[in-house]
Amino acid sequence: MNSFYLWLCEFIGLMKNFGILALACTLFYSCQKKHPSGYLSFSGKLENASDSVMYISGYGLQKKIMVNEHGFFSDSLVVEKPNLYTLSLGNSKNKGKVYFKNGYDLYVTIDATNFYKSFQFKGNLEGAHSNNFVVSHFKLGEKVGNTQQLLALEKEAFLAKIAQYKGEMDRITSLYNRADPELIANVNNRFSKFFTKIVDYYDRARATYLQQQKAIAHLKKGNPAPEFNDFEHFDGGTKSLRDFRGNYVYIDVWATWCRPCIAEIPYLQRLEKQFEGKNISFVSISTDNDRSSSGSWEKAHSKWYNMVKAKNLGGTQLWAGKEGSHFSSDYYVNSIPRFILIDPEGNLINHNEKRPSHPDIAQYLISQGVR
Repeated sequence: MNSFYLWLCEFIGLMKNFGILALACTLFYSCQKKHPSGYLSFSGKLENASDSVMYISGYGLQKKIMVNEHGFFSDSLVVEKPNLYTLSLGNSKNKGKVYFKNGYDLYVTIDATNFYKSFQFKGNLEGAHSNNFVVSHFKLGEKVGNTQQLLALEKEAFLAKIAQYKGEMDRITSLYNRADPELIANVNNRFSKFFTKIVDYYDRARATYLQQQKAIAHLKKGNPAPEFNDFEHFDGGTKSLRDFRGNYVYIDVWATWCRPCIAEIPYLQRLEKQFEGKNISFVSISTDNDRSSSGSWEKAHSKWYNMVKAKNLGGTQLWAGKEGSHFSSDYYVNSIPRFILIDPEGNLINHNEKRPSHPDIAQYLISQGVR
């Protein structure tokens, strides 16, 4: 896209009579000559962002795009083949997908406060349709991807909802029918396979979902926390949940093979030090088992014991041993690390609590009554 067009658009954005002049800008754009096929042009306007740089990456492509003080950007690049690339904003978590193909001349408007959902493309017809097609499917995927809500429906309502989503998929294809045919086929094929699979597995998946909901029901705030008994204590002897009555109990469910668990240790140690002498017990429960230790419970125990010793872990260090599966089932622990908070009377506050690395964890514990 030439610099005169960018200048014109920027000038228009500053004018009061925006509606008429924006139309003139669009007409000017549509009258440009066909873009050369050897590369693509990518430009647009980024609003509500403090970042002055965006990045495009994927399939061997790494490209930095500078954004000027008014939010405008423009660049050209060459891609090896048509594909979906990642567009990210600075070092933030704001990311989205763009479909690039040599020959495209794309102009996009982006609102940084609602990053990917706000993408709106203009430009040569195939390029604009292809990218708006992808964004629309992303929005549809967010709705479809909530399988918990789908499985909560009775079968008739479930099938009606799937039919509705299929209708939305067809509507998107019809609306952006000038998109790259290969892109349309690939995206629609993926959605169709998902719809087929979830319908085929509905009965089995719903039965599992209902069991899970039943398991979670007894973990509501204020309910008695499920007891655990006689877990091995690193310092000798055993400990049970009832041994901590009178204190809040912050439980760390972890394992030696779990990297995210290990990453939480420094934050947990900092938290333990901050609340030293307060009415809270920090209890770490290892779920290391034979399955993660070549079928040996002895090896599982050694891994736990050696790591606690090597890292000089504080708080109360327990190993669940063969009772770990029952503990995980009682607290519906389907992934780790998991943190649990129990009040001094032994009642649940949260069976899936904030992690030690959460920036507000200390203030949160104080708000719950930890003193």
